[in-house]
Amino acid sequence: MTMKLSVIVIEYHSIEEIRPCKDALQRCCDGIQCELIVSSNSCYPEDQQKKLQADFPDIHWQFNSKNGGFAYGMNRGLEVASGDFLLISNPDVRIQCQLRPALEYIASHPKVGAVGPRIIDEKGCIQDSCRNFMRPWDMLKRQLTRFFTSRDVLLDKQCDYASIHPVDWVIGAFILLEREVYEKVGGLDENYFLYVEDMDWNYRIHRAGYEVHYFPELVIQYKGDRKSTRTIFHDKKLISHYGWLHFKSYCRFLYKWGLFFTHE
Repeated sequence: MTMKLSVIVIEYHSIEEIRPCKDALQRCCDGIQCELIVSSNSCYPEDQQKKLQADFPDIHWQFNSKNGGFAYGMNRGLEVASGDFLLISNPDVRIQCQLRPALEYIASHPKVGAVGPRIIDEKGCIQDSCRNFMRPWDMLKRQLTRFFTSRDVLLDKQCDYASIHPVDWVIGAFILLEREVYEKVGGLDENYFLYVEDMDWNYRIHRAGYEVHYFPELVIQYKGDRKSTRTIFHDKKLISHYGWLHFKSYCRFLYKWGLFFTHE
């Protein structure tokens, strides 16, 4: 059976990441038909857009009229995607395995609405790719733990990172789903400029009656910059600009779904 996959990569002044991202993707598409869509929020001038199209003729470029944020950029790419399966990805993701087994897993499990990968960094260390939905007290605990331990990666001690299992949500750096799920749930909520839009999307997938699964056979190399967890004491600020964006987005999630939200 021919499987058609559309990969939507967000781009914001990160052209240097596109070629290695594309090359890694092409090595992992045996047995599937794959289109790569780069949705750019960089607002490049027209001459630069034409140069990029000439330099990367096998990429579908979606040049957006503004930097409307992560969800906005991803949605512009999703709108033009033609695949039966849809994959959203950050540009600095490097896929490490064949993608067909993950597509076959979703296709053979109708209740699975989306899957997320096992994420490793350049040294092969596991990253926190799947999480529980964060109630306010969970969010506070997570941020305090990061602050006092100076740890970027907080693995869930109750999570088996070696086995396939249902989870609350997987991070937006890499989410794979079927078109049917996208058409039922819709795209990401563009009212989030940056952060939490992925948790919101996963939450809506649950509310639509699907499960989200962690799928460790799907392996990517990725190291998030964790900008939202950094403090800037030399500027006499307790919270960084990105931390403030994260806080605002989380408050929006609570306003949208309620303080004691549940998907049961």
